Amino acid sequence: MYNVFVDQHHMGLYNSLRMLFEDRLGGKLFRPIGTAWMEKGYWKMAEIYRNHPATVAQYLGIPDALFNSSGIYSIEDTQHHAMTHALTVEAFMQTPIDIVIATLPMHIESFARLAAQHPNHPKFIFQIGNAWNVPPGAPVKNVMASAVIHEPIPAGTNIVTYHQEFDEKIFTYWLDWKCPEGQEIASFVNCFSTDGNYAGDWELFQQIEKLMPDWSFKTFGGSCRDGSIGPIEELATNMRLSKFIWHTKYGGDGYGHVLYNSAAVARPIITKVGYYFGKMGHELMQDGVTCIGIDGLTNEQIVEKIQYFSEPDRYITMCRNVRANYENKVNFNTEFQQLQHFLKNLL
Repeated sequence: MYNVFVDQHHMGLYNSLRMLFEDRLGGKLFRPIGTAWMEKGYWKMAEIYRNHPATVAQYLGIPDALFNSSGIYSIEDTQHHAMTHALTVEAFMQTPIDIVIATLPMHIESFARLAAQHPNHPKFIFQIGNAWNVPPGAPVKNVMASAVIHEPIPAGTNIVTYHQEFDEKIFTYWLDWKCPEGQEIASFVNCFSTDGNYAGDWELFQQIEKLMPDWSFKTFGGSCRDGSIGPIEELATNMRLSKFIWHTKYGGDGYGHVLYNSAAVARPIITKVGYYFGKMGHELMQDGVTCIGIDGLTNEQIVEKIQYFSEPDRYITMCRNVRANYENKVNFNTEFQQLQHFLKNLL
């Protein structure tokens, strides 16, 4: 059993850590709450967003309905039907903590310092879930990597490579291998719109939509055309109801919950495979076998390729390939044993 403190990067990652430390290991996972974390220089995520009040409130805000004089809060994660536990700075120092985890590079120094200042002197871990490396000279001796790391890791580092866990009872597939009744293509990237790096692919998505009037094109996410989707069961259901999942996320991810959720429910993705060269998610992408690669194709060629693989026999074969490849690459039970070994040898 471990008491673990972690920054809250995003809820898919946070829930995977909750499943590890609470569900599998019987411990407790905590996150920061209260603006003192930022004011004292520990929580630095707001610096990316120029201390935008909405961002600070999203990650550190204390809901009006909560009151706890001890500085320990329990808040429901309605998306995953679980409770998250949060600590103020003062409560953190008074709570027995075994492990401190930073999941963002800008928190390495501050969270390592936090671990050193805690009375228990908990072990410090850098969790890498995006396409990042360990910064040169960083105070990192333990690494949990759900991403491909390209730069050399310092000798003697305690490291484990794994996939972030999610509930496979929810993200499961139709055992009878039936085709979805509709002709739907859906995206589940939270910010797939005109925003920043995604603008070009969003424009492509709309162009293909116009060329395929008999199909329904949807985008789900907080800043997307069809809005956010949840709880997690609704997300999984909508993935299964989609014939293909459009996933052209520029820059890709180290891991990518949408990619692995899609594979678990046996749904082929439409993607630019080149975005994932050298990244963990590339293991799910075999053009024409487990996905539809659209790199370098004209709009007309993209439409033709989608229609070709939507033919029932080809489509069901691809769905089977997607699920079989997922089962070959991902085994949360086996990786749990590796994570246990890693945790027993923390430096």
